[in-house]
Amino acid sequence: MYFSTTLLLSLAATALALPRPQDAAAPAAAGSKKNTYLATCTSRGLLDSDTASAVIYYNGPATSRTSPSDIGVVAEPATKWEGVTRRVTLTDGRFTSSIAAGADDLPKSQIAGSAKLGSEDFICFVDGSSTFKFREGLLGLRETTCKADYWCASTSVGGS
Repeated sequence: MYFSTTLLLSLAATALALPRPQDAAAPAAAGSKKNTYLATCTSRGLLDSDTASAVIYYNGPATSRTSPSDIGVVAEPATKWEGVTRRVTLTDGRFTSSIAAGADDLPKSQIAGSAKLGSEDFICFVDGSSTFKFREGLLGLRETTCKADYWCASTSVGGS
């Protein structure tokens, strides 16, 4: 599948150097040392468009000046996060999310579920506004836009 190869190879290489998270700075101010975003991504080229559900991981605060530590594709085409357990392997370990059924009806910032990265616990909140954009290809003709459905913050505020 073209999108999987593009997202895993091109985004992992290209996007780590050129990400532009636009609203990600606000949640990081809460003090979480590690941040993950459960996102729905749309990749558009000149002639096609693909979707995927992806985890965007920051081993530290997420700001407009920081690159994600890793991006993991959970499903393609994009699928719901709610009512199911989703898993993906990231560089820092196995990531598992459990978002409650019906959480997509909750208002922004409400607790929606939990997640785990290796042995570290995360709490997940409704997001819906943090946006990440990545350009790919020689001329940047393919653009991927990811909108965070949920933001998951490490419960280990002071630790690693």
